[in-house]
Amino acid sequence: MQSEIVYRTEDIPPEEILDYFVETDTDRQLIDFLKGRSPVILKGSRGVGKSFLMRAAEAEIRKNFPTQRILPVYVTFAQASLIRQDTPDRFLLWMMAKLCTSILRAASTFGLTLPGGSAITAIQGSAAIGNYAGMQKVEAIFESSWMQEKEEQLPVAIPDPEVLRDAVEDLCRHTGTRRVVVFVDEAAHVFIPEQQRQFFTLMRDLRSPYITVKAAVYPGATSYGHVFQPTHDATVLSVDRLVTDGKYAGAMRSIVYKQDASLKKQIEPNGDVFDTLAYAATGNPRILLKTLLMRSPFNRRNIQETIREYYRGDIWGEHSNLGERYPGHRALIDWGRGFIEDAVLPALYARNQRSSQTSSYFWVHRDAPQAVREALRLLCYSGIVQEGDSGMRATRGEIGTRYMVNLGCLFAQDAEPIKFGQNVRQNLHLKRMVEYGANHPAYRPIDTFSLDGIDTAGNQALESQLDRSIDYLDVTDFQREKLRDLRLLTIGEVLRSNEDVFKRAYYVGTKRARQIRNAAIIAVLEYLSG
Repeated sequence: MQSEIVYRTEDIPPEEILDYFVETDTDRQLIDFLKGRSPVILKGSRGVGKSFLMRAAEAEIRKNFPTQRILPVYVTFAQASLIRQDTPDRFLLWMMAKLCTSILRAASTFGLTLPGGSAITAIQGSAAIGNYAGMQKVEAIFESSWMQEKEEQLPVAIPDPEVLRDAVEDLCRHTGTRRVVVFVDEAAHVFIPEQQRQFFTLMRDLRSPYITVKAAVYPGATSYGHVFQPTHDATVLSVDRLVTDGKYAGAMRSIVYKQDASLKKQIEPNGDVFDTLAYAATGNPRILLKTLLMRSPFNRRNIQETIREYYRGDIWGEHSNLGERYPGHRALIDWGRGFIEDAVLPALYARNQRSSQTSSYFWVHRDAPQAVREALRLLCYSGIVQEGDSGMRATRGEIGTRYMVNLGCLFAQDAEPIKFGQNVRQNLHLKRMVEYGANHPAYRPIDTFSLDGIDTAGNQALESQLDRSIDYLDVTDFQREKLRDLRLLTIGEVLRSNEDVFKRAYYVGTKRARQIRNAAIIAVLEYLSG
């Protein structure tokens, strides 16, 4: 299926983001929280739309700035994995420099005149240095530190959080701005645990009537630390599109049509087939778009093959690859895959074969080994499992957590995934769960696993992964083909390239060069970060 569909928010110009927005009740509630006064932790697995929702919230605030006087600031921490850790506070200094330059850039975009005063001067980082403003120079030094053998001396002092708070208050009072909303995308999930704790401490320290931070994180990969308490210091929201919502299939179909209306001609005659593919994605737009584009033309036979190939192989390969990036977690990753593939999915499949009420849910006792819960968190990170309600009672009155297995993985258990998937999705019932008690035999292979040391293992990916093939990157076939045409065959070569390099590829102009570069660079950083 040839299409100009993009499945990464980074490829959509910010000014066009609302043109792609398909509003659902859930997404509207999330965006309203993101626009509000309270700090927000937006939690969701890869591809569910965290970046898109933050960009949509930013776009709506930007559109209403003349009347509401709220300044949106969008900043990505995707390059966190490239920051050398020569000193314990180096990462904190980079975050501060990044925030300072982003706030100043946003103020300039809206034509706001900066007031005088020591706080504003501090976040500006003094006069220009070469082609950079002072704080921009600091940011550039940090982000290129992975290529440097020796630490480069910083040209200006970096302010502390209190000074940044004061500067934002001065800016708001001077310009008549009500508050500054900072959207931190690619936030804690790209950090090693110590970096995560530094970020959340900073998020708490920055809170004031004039500045609010919203951060996007992955489930199962976040260490908040002792200072930041999620339930007290922020509103924690999950990006879960409920497949039990009667409007679910229509919303997913609209997401596709917003990108390429011509696909209606292929999809409408095969509506049930598309709906099964949409349910297989379990609320993840990126997975839906990727699987939609895997084969052409769009018909029942091709979608059957797609579901079998992607949900029996590709999605599991992506999860298992985490073990290469995080060797300390490999036992957890491997056990989690085995638990779902060998225990949960067969049990659910057998139950669905003999019952009129179908299920994709399983329940785990609250006293199950900690290693089991950690393995399930990593499965949530990969999007293979969704964590549901905690504190749920099972059949014997025991307390535990309900999880949902990705529907595509369940559909792929059958030789006829379309037919089986239609039956499952039409009769899905929340209370039909497979239960795993506190001492279930399936836990035995992981019982002796120790979590000691994992939290401090650090990000070992940077040095070991730069020489790996671009085949590991989550980019489209077209983008991968162009990278090969340019002889950019390794992750490190892509990371070191600029937009002009990408424009050398055949049929690649300025717009496509930017799209390819954005997709490739984000994929590199996401790969290095996990």
